[in-house]
Amino acid sequence: MRLRYVLAAVSAFVLLSSPNARSAAPLLLHTPEYEAPVRGDPDDLLMIAGSGFDSADRVIYQAMDARRSLDRSVPATNTTEAGTVPIVQRDNPKYALTVKLPAQMRKGRAYRLWVVTAKNEWSAPVAINDPRPEWITPAFIYSSADLAHLGRVLRIVGQNLASLDGQALEIRLDGAGGRAYTLVVPLAATPDAQAVQDHVATASLPAGIIPDLYTVSIRGKRLDWIELKDQKLEVRPDPREPPAFSIDDPAYGGCHPDDAADDSACLARALEAAGRAGSGVVRIPPGHWDVMTAGQAGNNGFLLPPQVQLRGAGPESSFVARHGAQRSGVDPLLTVTSHNSVTGLTFTDDWKFRALAQSRPVIQLGPMPVGDESLAATSHRVDDIIITDNRFMHIGRAITDDGGRPLARLFITANVFGAYSDAIGLPGSPAVVWEPFRIDDTVVRNNRFIPGSYLDLTAKQGVLASGMGAARRVDFSANVIDGSSSENLQESADPPGFRAGLFWNMNNSVERLLVAENQIACSGDKVGDGEAISIDGSGGTQGFEETTVVAAAGSDWITVRGRLNTEQRGRKAPEGYYSNGHWVQIVAGPGSGQTRRIVSYTEDQTNSTVTFRIAPAWDVVPSGPDGRSVVQRQFWEVAIVGNSVEHRSPPCRKSNMSAPTGGLIGIWAPSADVTIEANRQWDTDGIQFAQGHSARTPTCPTCANNTTIQTALEIRGNFIDGEYDWSSDCSNGGIRGQMGASPTPESPPPVVGYGISISHNTIIHADGYRGGGINIPLTSYPGPPPGNWPFIQNLLIFNNTLRDFEGAAPAGKCNRAQRERSGIRLEGNENIRYSVLYGNQCERVARPLADSGLGTLKICSGDPPGSCECPAR
Repeated sequence: MRLRYVLAAVSAFVLLSSPNARSAAPLLLHTPEYEAPVRGDPDDLLMIAGSGFDSADRVIYQAMDARRSLDRSVPATNTTEAGTVPIVQRDNPKYALTVKLPAQMRKGRAYRLWVVTAKNEWSAPVAINDPRPEWITPAFIYSSADLAHLGRVLRIVGQNLASLDGQALEIRLDGAGGRAYTLVVPLAATPDAQAVQDHVATASLPAGIIPDLYTVSIRGKRLDWIELKDQKLEVRPDPREPPAFSIDDPAYGGCHPDDAADDSACLARALEAAGRAGSGVVRIPPGHWDVMTAGQAGNNGFLLPPQVQLRGAGPESSFVARHGAQRSGVDPLLTVTSHNSVTGLTFTDDWKFRALAQSRPVIQLGPMPVGDESLAATSHRVDDIIITDNRFMHIGRAITDDGGRPLARLFITANVFGAYSDAIGLPGSPAVVWEPFRIDDTVVRNNRFIPGSYLDLTAKQGVLASGMGAARRVDFSANVIDGSSSENLQESADPPGFRAGLFWNMNNSVERLLVAENQIACSGDKVGDGEAISIDGSGGTQGFEETTVVAAAGSDWITVRGRLNTEQRGRKAPEGYYSNGHWVQIVAGPGSGQTRRIVSYTEDQTNSTVTFRIAPAWDVVPSGPDGRSVVQRQFWEVAIVGNSVEHRSPPCRKSNMSAPTGGLIGIWAPSADVTIEANRQWDTDGIQFAQGHSARTPTCPTCANNTTIQTALEIRGNFIDGEYDWSSDCSNGGIRGQMGASPTPESPPPVVGYGISISHNTIIHADGYRGGGINIPLTSYPGPPPGNWPFIQNLLIFNNTLRDFEGAAPAGKCNRAQRERSGIRLEGNENIRYSVLYGNQCERVARPLADSGLGTLKICSGDPPGSCECPAR
């Protein structure tokens, strides 16, 4: 019988009486949403991060709905309500410990946990499994009307929102004057639905609600009401039907459908008349209407003034066909400005597109700048835009933001997109440094995307379903990305598929993004990486050329040594630039793993220091001499849950012209508090996250300047069956977190992976770089000599199932030196430290575990059959 875990527990018990225990309670990362613990089931591992831990510490738990308080007394036995949690691992600079939640705890029940010293000093508590509402979607609703074909529902996005034990979650809306409404979230019907509901709870709205600004609260079983702090629900009066301006009205030129005549002048005059009236609906009656932009001034096509709507009789009835040669510039068909809608139309373009530059858009969000807007006193934000129930077929691009203007309350719903290149292209403009790019309170739901013909083998680029360069409360859910369709291809010989499905870059930080229940097929049938869902670092900006030393800090501020970068993207960074979407990340020393948003900052040029005000306050105040930080944009509070990614053949062709790759869910950028859960992938590249550091220094002048840090990343409950090409080492699969650092002694690497949890996943016949169904490979330099830097700390891998990793190693087409099939693979030269492995099952796996880490703990109790980390003798 294996006794390693038992002996570890006994050792921990003996140390409780250590005479050298210090006399101060440890500080824990406890602020919800900011790298603090979120959830845990019985028999799960859980990392508790902070500072000031001691070998004599204990961890105590108590249910939030317990009948009585613990009153600072340690429970004698474990029950469903209270008890002691065994500590199984303490990392080596003592900034975290790992516990194993006892079997007596109940799944889904909300608990508080404390770290208690030998002198009975109690830390502030951390919570797990407690409902945490974070934001609502949509941001506003009408009193009784349906908004953008979304139905009369309200969605609350957050954590731990699933209803359990037959007790439904309740939502309460409290308005002025005592008006209140209570909504009920139905119980999830399946485990997958429950996993999605853990992050987004949906409730039906009453038929009518009095217009007001409502406080939103939720209540779980036996718990108090929890108020949503940062947002209120706006209920607007139902929109009044504005005056109608039909393009077949003789007053606008007497145009008629289906006559192949040019209807451009009638459309332009109707839009102008509606604009003069202050509001209006420009109607496109049934039939085929033919327009061109050659006669329109500027580079905005047909401009929709504020409060003007463009409405067809339905995409099966009203058709708008664009004609005319390609004009210089962006050349959109329509430009929306503010409070516009485009509904019930089918758009087509008679131009045959042969290159990306020809790919003219149908709808542009905001007019193109007519001069340098860097000194403008007002924002150029485009807001309250509804694009719903349309078909975009055989067009260049559907919706773009070529002016790079900030966007708010954009609703793109129930459309069909068949674009030559990108259907939704909202990357922002890196050249616009004077006004941060934003996409706020936006919903993209219930759309269907089918591929077009764009393909550039040299650039490895092709059709993209959607690309966005920022987010703040964005709901991107329940869309179908069908790369198997050929109905929108220009020529029958054109290959179907996408270059990528859903793509986010960083022309600002991406915060509070929900990517849920999308169906994605054949995202790698064109060219390039073929990601299904990609979180990308392109557009990211760094405050300093490398990590900075912490000089001093207080509860809500930090001073670091260094000079801020004065330019970004070749332009002077304006005053306050780094307080618009930038974060401070603590990468070494006390408070490691914390990230905080920058509120303001001051520079001291004499001492070469910068002081940042941050929010919220630190849980653990950073300090020297080991303290280091990074200032940059990041992805924060992103939930990628319940998506389905198909890459089997059929329906896909596996025709990627770059490499055998497709269907990846990938994180290529700094992130904090990201969850990837309950996704289903077939014959894909699986799930990948990047961890690394690179600095441009005298010893490496060509090195990039970036630090890709993952902190509090949870990958849980995903199903990955197969990879693109099992026989080739060019093909990857499973779950992998690549790591590496530049060989720059002037800038040694920090910890770039902290508190990552990989659990409850099922991985079948899908291994990664040099092998490993769960794989942490070294894919670049190991940093400067001696190369044994601690890249990754406190990695938790538990309760996963890995099957069918047997047979010969793949053909070495990419020279990745894969010589075996393995279950869990931890590479490097002691670059992965203080990992904990528990409860992982390996079935038909050639080598269950390959471990080159330092201080890896393998929890073994007895000789469990099929254990990856504890193989039977």
